[in-house]
Amino acid sequence: MTESPPQPEAITRLFDAVYPSFAMLAGMELDLFTPLKDGPLTVEQLADTIGVQAIKLRPLLYALVVAGLLTVDNDLFLNTHEANHYFVRGKPAYLGGQQELTTSNWTSVLKTAGIIRAGGPLEKNDYHSMSQDELVALFRGLYPGAILDADRLMDQYDFSTYNALLDVGGGSGGLAIAMTQANLHLKATVIDLPLVTPITRQFVEEAKAADRVEILTADAIHDTLSGSYDVVVARHIIQVLSADDSRALLSNLATVLKPGGVIYLVGWVLDDSRVSPQNIVGYNLVLLTSYKDGQAYTEQEVHNWLVAAGFVDFERVVMSGGESILTARKPP
Repeated sequence: MTESPPQPEAITRLFDAVYPSFAMLAGMELDLFTPLKDGPLTVEQLADTIGVQAIKLRPLLYALVVAGLLTVDNDLFLNTHEANHYFVRGKPAYLGGQQELTTSNWTSVLKTAGIIRAGGPLEKNDYHSMSQDELVALFRGLYPGAILDADRLMDQYDFSTYNALLDVGGGSGGLAIAMTQANLHLKATVIDLPLVTPITRQFVEEAKAADRVEILTADAIHDTLSGSYDVVVARHIIQVLSADDSRALLSNLATVLKPGGVIYLVGWVLDDSRVSPQNIVGYNLVLLTSYKDGQAYTEQEVHNWLVAAGFVDFERVVMSGGESILTARKPP
């Protein structure tokens, strides 16, 4: 007897899985969650508010209901609690500004096969190709994520004994700003590239944090670093670097960390099996297609680089959403 052919269950599921994500992105681009912050609206009321045709908007709203971002009752649409928290413009945790980055990431992933054939990104993700306004918009969209990571770090670890923090590749400075707001004794230094630090300065000044947060323009991989810090935080950096640059970065950071000081690496890290966390396995396609040498490395790979840089007491904590915090200590 011949075996009956399998049903294309996984294939069908994967074909359909993208639609809620694209619905979310469209909702972000239309900023339709913000008008719903004060209460439910009909399709017609919401369409008038955002300046579109109701007949075109209706299918998207129901797709967002299925996606878990809106509710509907008697033809009245309302944000879910989650959408109200993260997608309402002006709220501290607003993530709607990530629409451009999300669009860029997903566009890159659509080119995965071509990029693998070419042996590298067809269009390198490079700050040099972006205007000042585009960079400001990018970092404004990333700012809530930096705040969220600061909160996660402070929930998980005690920063009350630290006095000098180095935020490596700190971008908007959001992590340093949040850390120093919560720990008034703490002074922070944000180090980033020349194109980025003017934007960092803008965010620091907006937060009125210039007395707590210093800004240093340097290449943390290749430049000789100055200063002395008892804690170093590096967010989402190693995953965009080659293995050689990652090793060089960690060795460089070890030179400015005080004996007994701690390094915190926050970002996408794979289990040694390379098949989990599953969302990071998927996001690895973004890193592959957006950066020349980018990829999510394994826990063992990062551990080996930290050991080579002279660190001890390695630990890894996997947070909700798959993000990892890796810690290690410079020997006394």
